[in-house]
Amino acid sequence: MVAVMRMFVRTIDGLNGFVGRAVALGLLGLIALVVWEVFLRYGLNAPTTWGNELITYLFAAYILLGGGYTLLHRDHVSMDIVYSSLPPRGQATIDVLTAFFVIVYCVVLMQQTWIMTYEALERGQTANSDWGPPLFPVYLAMPIGAALILLQAVAKLVRDLHMAITGRPLMGERRTRDRGEPAL
Repeated sequence: MVAVMRMFVRTIDGLNGFVGRAVALGLLGLIALVVWEVFLRYGLNAPTTWGNELITYLFAAYILLGGGYTLLHRDHVSMDIVYSSLPPRGQATIDVLTAFFVIVYCVVLMQQTWIMTYEALERGQTANSDWGPPLFPVYLAMPIGAALILLQAVAKLVRDLHMAITGRPLMGERRTRDRGEPAL
């Protein structure tokens, strides 16, 4: 059973690690697009009709698709004054108790954003702008991002349950990052 749990957790960690690194590399393209748009707008006084809108959509997708990676590395904002003073088993117990809320939130988010995405595709919705791109590709990042966070939350729950029950980490991982350690 432990081998199956380890395989599941490794698979989800690998998926979110891959997506997170791909999104991080894609951020370089977003930076180039921002620099280009700023150059056109302020250097040549010739802004595009689509630049700011595309930048906004790409940044939103970046945030949504990077959520699972952020959870994998425990980098979401948290209030851990009491939490950090607990031993790893106590931290895992608190994480198990709060996992329900994260999982329910992700399921609802995934369901509702999938409905929005499907309706945008079905109705051929476009943005209300001069450029008017279709909204389906933009909306698609929402349920995918919610699904990635949900999968990582379940993988984290498996880790935390193992720690809370046995007092040992599932795969020898650390519970928190060291001070000064970079996220990437």
